[in-house]
Amino acid sequence: MKTILKFSKLLLFTFLIVNISSCEKEDYLIFTAINQKEVKFQNEFQDVYKISQQTSNNISERLVWNAPDFDAPTTVTYVVDISTNSDFSTIDMSSGDTSNNHLGVKVSSMLEFAETLGLDDDPSTTFSDGSPNNTGMVYARVTAYAGTSSSGANQSSTVSKTASMNIEVLENVGACTDSALSNWGLVGSAVNGWGGTNRGFAAGNDVPFLSNGQDGMFRAVATLYDGEFKIREDNAWGLNYGDNGADGTLEQNGANISISAGHYIIDFDAVNFTITITPAGTVWGVVGSATLNGWGAAEDVKLMPDPCNDGVYIVKDVVLTDGEIKFRQDDAWGVNVGDNGADGTYEANGANIAVTAGTYDMTLDTVNGTYTLTVN
Repeated sequence: MKTILKFSKLLLFTFLIVNISSCEKEDYLIFTAINQKEVKFQNEFQDVYKISQQTSNNISERLVWNAPDFDAPTTVTYVVDISTNSDFSTIDMSSGDTSNNHLGVKVSSMLEFAETLGLDDDPSTTFSDGSPNNTGMVYARVTAYAGTSSSGANQSSTVSKTASMNIEVLENVGACTDSALSNWGLVGSAVNGWGGTNRGFAAGNDVPFLSNGQDGMFRAVATLYDGEFKIREDNAWGLNYGDNGADGTLEQNGANISISAGHYIIDFDAVNFTITITPAGTVWGVVGSATLNGWGAAEDVKLMPDPCNDGVYIVKDVVLTDGEIKFRQDDAWGVNVGDNGADGTYEANGANIAVTAGTYDMTLDTVNGTYTLTVN
């Protein structure tokens, strides 16, 4: 009986020691960040990224990635690396530490990668094997670090799978392609009351884009009001684009794009589906009794810079009635030109230009001091 009692006391003592020890360990629990999920790119990569100097200010791709769960309450820091080598033996572009989950890569950066790869836009040059030297591959990865910096000691981190981006430098095949009227246009409260207000063009109420000298590249110049706009095809809603993230990347049926009042050049890349909005500064317009807006009752119909000829401005598909027109800058009379001799050569503060009713394409050549009016 004594033996049983002693053994029971021994078990009780051991149980107390174990529990006290366990309680002491719980007082010093440490959270350790453990990789539970990978960081991955979420954006849909294009089959090919067509790039040129003409679109260097455009966003070529916006890299977007998820926030991985390190299974612990921790801040996450990201670093995006882009390399012309698949093993990242050299880093051609790095985001540095960022807390964002996205990074825009501009065409200008892609052009720098292309130069590193020995690519150019000259169709007469090739690689040593005779193949065209205007295409190549660049590689991107994102690393997520648990913590507020990527440089801490013994940090937990996770690296995405490498994403490949095939770039193609558009070759300069000689003459720039003359601008042509496209079936894309601007619509919105900032443009035409979501399609209800006539802006003076024959095809419809939207302000049209013109092709911008290269396939899939379009440009519009317009005076916009405080409000919103979208891009759509054929003055209808069957195919339209907006910007869900306000990041310059367009999505079909995407969100309205907010804008403040002003003169703008709007570049629409229908290859990579990006938009670039640039304040236009000084712009030329058409004003007069023959235009929808008369002698300045509303904003002039705007001309855009000709992508093929410096100092030349163009507009297409403008509806005129019998009457007169002039060209002027910035919806004001400080700088205006007319034609004293009705000979196609303009003069500062010159005479009004008589026109008959029709749909016109117009050019204003500020280098040679001439203009043309072509009836469609």
